[in-house]
Amino acid sequence: MPTFWQQMAQGAALVAGAALAYWANSEALRRCGIDADSVPPPGGVIDTDHAGDPTGILREAAQRLVQAALPSPTVAQRRQAIRNVIRELHTRGITSYTEPGLGPGGAGTLFGGLSTDNWTAYAELAEAGELDARVSVLLLPAPMGGSADDLRKGLAELRRPRSADPRVLRAIGVKIFADGVPPNRTAWMKEPYADGGHGALCVHGDTPALQVDELHEMVRIAHEAGFQLGVHVTGDLAIDTVVDAFVSAQALARRPDARHYVIHGDFIGADSLRRLAANGWGVNMNPAIKWTVSDLMDAVVGPERSAYQWPVRSAVDAGVTVCASSDAPITEPDWRQGVASILLRESKAGGRPSGPEQCVPLAEALRAYTANPAWQDFADTWKGTIEPGKVADLCVLDRPLLDLEPHAVTEAEVDLTVFDGRVVFER
Repeated sequence: MPTFWQQMAQGAALVAGAALAYWANSEALRRCGIDADSVPPPGGVIDTDHAGDPTGILREAAQRLVQAALPSPTVAQRRQAIRNVIRELHTRGITSYTEPGLGPGGAGTLFGGLSTDNWTAYAELAEAGELDARVSVLLLPAPMGGSADDLRKGLAELRRPRSADPRVLRAIGVKIFADGVPPNRTAWMKEPYADGGHGALCVHGDTPALQVDELHEMVRIAHEAGFQLGVHVTGDLAIDTVVDAFVSAQALARRPDARHYVIHGDFIGADSLRRLAANGWGVNMNPAIKWTVSDLMDAVVGPERSAYQWPVRSAVDAGVTVCASSDAPITEPDWRQGVASILLRESKAGGRPSGPEQCVPLAEALRAYTANPAWQDFADTWKGTIEPGKVADLCVLDRPLLDLEPHAVTEAEVDLTVFDGRVVFER
């Protein structure tokens, strides 16, 4: 009998994905049983036409309706994929990164890319001494659209091999998806999108009030279990709700150094920034996405909100520890583009400024890719800066950055990458 993948090829069933949306053609929808009567899972959206038929666009949790039907790579294939990724990262001077969600909640993602099998592959490489990067893992016990019961059950059932070296592979946190993303109009916003709607939380619950309660409970469970929380959240109303949940959990079970953080934080406001700073919590922003979508976002949320998106300067001035990341594969894992984007806040398409008042100096931009992520990883005592006693993880560039014109930062070449005192890349 042919595999599902072979059947799809023979029947010209096509799927494609980008960020938190998926496109499937009519044959793929048919083979996956998606039609006008299909009900999206909690936290998901099935786009329909005027007649109520699916258009093929599946957003957020609804992606699982197709993804779960695709084949899953073997652990050996995953190990090789990890080796290939790390080899590429070395050419870009990168020696540490975060896996933002691995566990039972990722079993239905594309090719099981966020499943526990990936942790197994990492652990086997670490055991063999073949993991040439420092990987911090956020566990994913519940899927997007999940519930507190899903999270509780996922944590109880999570089985993962021991890490042979916690400085190379370590699970320190739990990932929760709170809402969607602004381009999909699924980020939960206080003011409506330009074409209407406010988005929503993407956790279990039939009403916004029930979803807020559910999110609070999910945060409480992970916090009381001793985990760092990294919460995917983008809309201003959703961000306020997540920070409320952090504060409530902290009041119930005080932890002096939890280092919870907001992932993305696109439209984070002054009050949430103040509360993050006051409690020693952080934010992880995506400057290269800002560079990529600035022109698009004007039409989605209007020019004023679009310009404010990812307010790095406001966060730094508020005293929040700001990290920056690529959110790869959404953008390429290239810190040089990220640094240039922080310095310039210009759009990729037209080069026009978008919120230039949110620019920060080079030192802050570099810190967002080095010392601050080490803090986020609870590793700031032994990595993240070049000084005696810390691990020798570093890269050497072909030119100094200090006096470089910001547009030229992306042209800098990595001459040498050193991991744990060993040269792992040389140009």
